[in-house]
Amino acid sequence: MPGPISTVNSNFPLILGFGLAVGAVTVGVWGAKGSRGLNGIRTIRKLRGFGGPTEIRELQLFCENDGDLYRQQMQPIQKNLERKLAKGNYDHEKSKKLWMYLADNCAKKYVKEFGSEGQPWHKMFSTSDRRAVAAAFADDFKQEHEHRARHGVTPGGRSR
Repeated sequence: MPGPISTVNSNFPLILGFGLAVGAVTVGVWGAKGSRGLNGIRTIRKLRGFGGPTEIRELQLFCENDGDLYRQQMQPIQKNLERKLAKGNYDHEKSKKLWMYLADNCAKKYVKEFGSEGQPWHKMFSTSDRRAVAAAFADDFKQEHEHRARHGVTPGGRSR
């Protein structure tokens, strides 16, 4: 019978730990210092299977469905951009920067509600993911405005 130290591969020793704590049994597996983890898996992120598109969609849905963010930030951004469109000085690339402020605040709030304690918000959603969310919001806003202009509907939903 092997002792508490066994090996999966000859170069990867595992230390199996068993503990008993007030009515619960815990089992732990620790790799040797300097190892890359079990079976060469480097991060838990790869184990979860989350990638860019999943995180982008999750953040976008969270932004769209959070009442406080919608009322306090999304509506003012939309009104600001509608004024710029009416004046004729709307710049789509600059609007992406404006939507980026919303994406950053959404990521911060998401991590505060669903993240682990001490987890930095910018690690859960990368800059490229947040930029993609901002670009999606900017593109959606532009498409919605073009659709309303084609069909003669004002921003309040009334026909002209």
